[in-house]
Amino acid sequence: MSSFPLTRNVGISDLTDNGSVAYAADALRRDLRARLGFEDGPSETSPSERQAPRDGDPGVIELRIEEREGAFDAHCVEVSSGKIIISGSDELGLIHGIYAFSEKWLGADPCQWFTGIVPELTDRVEIPHGRHESKPYTFRHRGWFFNDEDLLVGFQMEKPEHGFSMEVWQALLECALRMQCTCVIPGTNILSDEPQVKLASDMGLFIAQHHAEPLGSAPFFWPRGIPFSWSTNRDQMIEWWRKAILRQAGRKVLWTINFRGLLDRPFWVDDPNLSKDAPLEVKAGIINEALATQYDMIRELRGEERPQVYGYLWGEMLNLHNAGLLRFPEGTTIIHTDNGSACMPDTMEKLVAQTNHTAGVYQHISMFTGGQSVRITSYSPKTYAREIKRSLDAGMNEIFILNVGNLREKIFNLRQVMGYANDYPAMAAICGPEGDGYFDWYSRNVLHAKSDRVSQVYRDLTELPFRLHDDLHDTKFGDNIYTNIVRYSLQRVYNREDKPTDIYGLKGLTTFDEAMDWFIRKLGNAAPKWEIAATRALDLTRHLEGAPLHFFQNEALAQVEKVMHLNNMALHFCHSARLYLANEGNKASLEAYQALRHCEAALAVEKRIETGKFVGWSRNDLNCRTWKCHDFLKGWHTMLEHQRWMNLDGLVEGPQPCYASYHYNAHFHTAYRPDLFLQTER
Repeated sequence: MSSFPLTRNVGISDLTDNGSVAYAADALRRDLRARLGFEDGPSETSPSERQAPRDGDPGVIELRIEEREGAFDAHCVEVSSGKIIISGSDELGLIHGIYAFSEKWLGADPCQWFTGIVPELTDRVEIPHGRHESKPYTFRHRGWFFNDEDLLVGFQMEKPEHGFSMEVWQALLECALRMQCTCVIPGTNILSDEPQVKLASDMGLFIAQHHAEPLGSAPFFWPRGIPFSWSTNRDQMIEWWRKAILRQAGRKVLWTINFRGLLDRPFWVDDPNLSKDAPLEVKAGIINEALATQYDMIRELRGEERPQVYGYLWGEMLNLHNAGLLRFPEGTTIIHTDNGSACMPDTMEKLVAQTNHTAGVYQHISMFTGGQSVRITSYSPKTYAREIKRSLDAGMNEIFILNVGNLREKIFNLRQVMGYANDYPAMAAICGPEGDGYFDWYSRNVLHAKSDRVSQVYRDLTELPFRLHDDLHDTKFGDNIYTNIVRYSLQRVYNREDKPTDIYGLKGLTTFDEAMDWFIRKLGNAAPKWEIAATRALDLTRHLEGAPLHFFQNEALAQVEKVMHLNNMALHFCHSARLYLANEGNKASLEAYQALRHCEAALAVEKRIETGKFVGWSRNDLNCRTWKCHDFLKGWHTMLEHQRWMNLDGLVEGPQPCYASYHYNAHFHTAYRPDLFLQTER
């Protein structure tokens, strides 16, 4: 069979004069260089320079947009003698075609900015002649939400641009396009005209919107002193929304219509004329009025007869929709949301069947609540296998939004979920009905491991975290839990409060001692397992080499070791707190010392993965805050040590916290020190 010999000197002829396509064409040249080496001379060609192939001519890759009626986001690769034509039905179709070509024929890792994995260098790649058309995607729209992105915001703060570096944003958006996304929500609490929004649009992506930021507005920036209230400031709200719409002129927007309060909470919390006990019909009536107002504003200000409009069933919206009280405008796609642990509501199928609205899915691979996974891979492949199948069986294929957090630590989950979103049959064949086949696929195809045993490390990461409740198999604690055990338990100790630690999702306990006993049992059972997992992960590095080894060390190995130390930190702290309250200060001090040492070891792991472009990766850690936990534990241990040598038990009568906490933990907020609530961050 005839083939096209792709070599380093191939030309790229962009016939589109399209700025968004130009970004992808530049990426294609980088991929060619990574796979085939650097070209001998100028590589870009104009259409007139490549009329017909000549002997020894390296040929040309032509980029075209060939619109087809009714087609959206489709591409075609046509290979013949001396020419490869990559065409798209539209701008986005061509961009996705370019990146699909790079992945298939040049071996480009779509997440290469994070993994550092590059294809093996070769002189030529033989591409068979023929025409290869893309299949329809499983979900029409596929997008990422960069949410709670504290590390991404902070690790290149020295850059002069607003927020974080536009170089970083370009890499993130390119990664999204390589993974065949059509849209992004480029950050949390952002205005609709910020530079990363413009960049995403310039690169060809639709702009989607957060459920708490309807129309691209940002309630977090609502003026102080003016209630965020429909009943008292309706006109100001409408003007707020109008400005948000106008700031997005010229961009492709997937509009969110919704009505929530200032801090991503129910709107009635901020309305002085409405209480949480108001009838559901009253609450839904106000939301419905806001939804209709927002929809009419889009049509008026954008001149769109049928704008692409979406409504999320997040929080109270699900309850109101369950009650049959919400009235979304005709043409709205209703996005059903998971519980933060990737599990969709039990009522989902029933709700979809009861409405004529098209439907979509919002899921997480990262969730910041105080209990779920933020910095490690703890979401199980079987959960996504089950829940995405449920969604598609219910006909929910209009849009898929994935909450990706800071993304770097989530590549394992990302590849599986986006595989389903792009081509469900293909990924389902890989994963199997239970999702178990994904482990070996990832170790072979992403890490290029010499042994499938490497996949055991990812099994450990997703199976060892303990569950919130024994009957909720997929709702497990993530890495965020360990530092919060220390933080919130210390609050109870210092304030002399005999009630359970305030941990998200922890229920059924009545006293502080019961909470400590529950944590000690769970953490104690997990401790030896994490130690074995860490030893095994280190041993399995012998099956990897080069960039995949480096990535594995910074992804899986580092995560296992960090969780091992955080688990032991929390375990020793809980022992210390119980011993302290039992007036056994010497033993409490020894346990506190062990907790402090494990916290320092976890910080050392964080520092170890700060290499290359990721130097300073953890310095803006505002969500997990291992560094702040170290401050707490250092003060706690110092206090216990001084009490030990001064022969003081540290216990006093009454509700006041022990006097020593003022001296040794002056930065720690208690109910009796409201002046210390705003702590100085490092």
